[in-house]
Amino acid sequence: MKTSKLFLVAVIAVLTLACFHVGGARGFSIGGICNPLLSARGPWINGHSTFYDDHGRGGACGYGPLGSQLFANRFAAGSPRVYLGGLACGMCLEVRCVGSRACRRSSVRLTVTDLCPPGYPNTQWCGGGKLHLDISKNAFPIIADPRAGHVPIQFRSVPCAPYRILRLNLRGHMWWLEVTALAIPGSGRILRMEVAGRGGRWRSMKRSFGAAWSTTGASLRLPISVRISILGKFCKLIARDCIKGQIYNGKQLSCRYSVGY
Repeated sequence: MKTSKLFLVAVIAVLTLACFHVGGARGFSIGGICNPLLSARGPWINGHSTFYDDHGRGGACGYGPLGSQLFANRFAAGSPRVYLGGLACGMCLEVRCVGSRACRRSSVRLTVTDLCPPGYPNTQWCGGGKLHLDISKNAFPIIADPRAGHVPIQFRSVPCAPYRILRLNLRGHMWWLEVTALAIPGSGRILRMEVAGRGGRWRSMKRSFGAAWSTTGASLRLPISVRISILGKFCKLIARDCIKGQIYNGKQLSCRYSVGY
């Protein structure tokens, strides 16, 4: 009986991995288990799009100048129903125009970096629980004639670039640390972030806003390691001894990572 149960569990696990792998991006790799789970494209979702310019500010996700460096002019602000309180920060999307004479045949890949506020003057588009993307003014012409101003679209999640280096923006001091991470492979989203000082245990951080996570309390001994969960308890990106020096506002780091489960 025990053998049969183990066999059934194994079969379910294999089928689950196979289902997630359908539509996966060729060449994308982040580990034997994580790759099929994170390389799948999501279903097409109907919505609407307008365009704007964030003038290099980096958006509500808190990416700042690092966002402009990494994502250039391929970014999007999601309505609250898309932004989900910052959970969508870093998510990579494919967007196409549908059902309008203004549509062009091309699709464009974008990264969610900002929130489209639901209040005035955006109420018409981003209020009322609408599925809306306000995309960069340079990306909009790829999918539609900008003279239209707004168009119906379809969008879906797609794998981000297979980044090998994490980009971090730090704020804080010895009693408080805030970390904003970019260049997340797979879905691009961060579900959980933890830090550990030298010789210490992993300490959970809380989402401050957007893509920024923070921790307060006992000081962390340098160097500090960072662990990012991108699929529940599985698929963790571990940057060991990443933060080695003084922590101060606006410090930027690039750290290599390994994949753990």
